[in-house]
Amino acid sequence: MQKNDVIVVVRDTNGQIFGQSVCSTLLQGGWTEDAQAERTAQQQDQTTVRASAQASAQAADQQTAQDALTTLQDSNSSFTNAKSVRGDVTTADKDLAQERRDAKGGNGDDCYNVENVVGYDAENVVGYDVTITASYDVDQEKQGITGLRSQITALKNAQTALTADGLPKLPGANAAITTAEAHITTAITTTNKAIDHLNADMQTAYSIANALGTGDCANTGPGKAPAGLSHIS
Repeated sequence: MQKNDVIVVVRDTNGQIFGQSVCSTLLQGGWTEDAQAERTAQQQDQTTVRASAQASAQAADQQTAQDALTTLQDSNSSFTNAKSVRGDVTTADKDLAQERRDAKGGNGDDCYNVENVVGYDAENVVGYDVTITASYDVDQEKQGITGLRSQITALKNAQTALTADGLPKLPGANAAITTAEAHITTAITTTNKAIDHLNADMQTAYSIANALGTGDCANTGPGKAPAGLSHIS
């Protein structure tokens, strides 16, 4: 509205009922509509809305990046380097040693030792250590590596979004990514080394049991060892 070189801009962000009432009162008081002032006010409002939306988007991107960084840093702090899988190696070695001691008993009466002790050690102790316990732990390690890779990707994407917003990258983000990538390499190397060791233990356990039976107890061993664990990547 304009009157005597004075411009009044009426804004109503709700249903415009109050704004329309004010404008009606001004018109009755001799004020007139100023189209140019109205256009300028609309442009100012649009600029304000865009700036507010941009600020909100930037704040959201910053929060996303910070959350991604915190998550990755927490994962780096809890890195165990395949602790469970390494523990499986210790267990399998111990059980294989016990089988060697049991094998010193020979065939046993009615082939009992070769079939029900040493054979059992091979199939249900050392074999279980590898094909069940270690297999589960290796799978968990694979899932952990996959999760860590996803976290790295999330942080990289968040960093890209910050750059697109014209904002600086988060301090410590690149270091966290580098550390996580090194952890992944270490976990893969450690796990695959453990897998080779576990597979060798199982093959040895079956070989001991299969070689024990002689005479009437020949071919009473557990037979061919199951397929071993596969490497991860």
